[in-house]
Amino acid sequence: MTSAATPGLPRRFASLGYELLLLAAIIFTTAALFTPLLAWGNHALPLEWLYRLTMAGVLYAYFGYCWVKSGQTPAMKTWRIKLERADGGKLDWQLAGVRFGIALLLFVGVPILSFQAWQRVSGDTRIALWLSLAWWLLPLMWPLFDPQRQFLHDRLAGTRLVSLRKGERS
Repeated sequence: MTSAATPGLPRRFASLGYELLLLAAIIFTTAALFTPLLAWGNHALPLEWLYRLTMAGVLYAYFGYCWVKSGQTPAMKTWRIKLERADGGKLDWQLAGVRFGIALLLFVGVPILSFQAWQRVSGDTRIALWLSLAWWLLPLMWPLFDPQRQFLHDRLAGTRLVSLRKGERS
């Protein structure tokens, strides 16, 4: 594995904040296109699942394209952060899919399952929410314990985030 500087947490969280703004636009646009179909179909279960799969597909297309093309989303370019394979190589669509799937599972799947389980056990929605948020924070706090300071989804996917120097192109 080649040696590359890992971006600090404040820089990565700033990039994540910017990414959330970009994702909001993508999510709202996709939702706006689907809203008439869902209303027309009276929110039938197959339409709801089609909506969820379309949303996941649109988000994967965005991230996958950016990661495979240059290793950077627009937010990552702004903060000079690049995503690459753990060995320093470029991502392909398969590895981009693995990273996206792991991140989706860690940030969406596990917290939802945790919330449902805790709500069933405790009967209190607020307690279930707070306990499920702990699972949501785990991947974000993982760099505090990781030897190379990588996020949990990067560690599991075999990818890493590296810093680019000013003026350095991906």
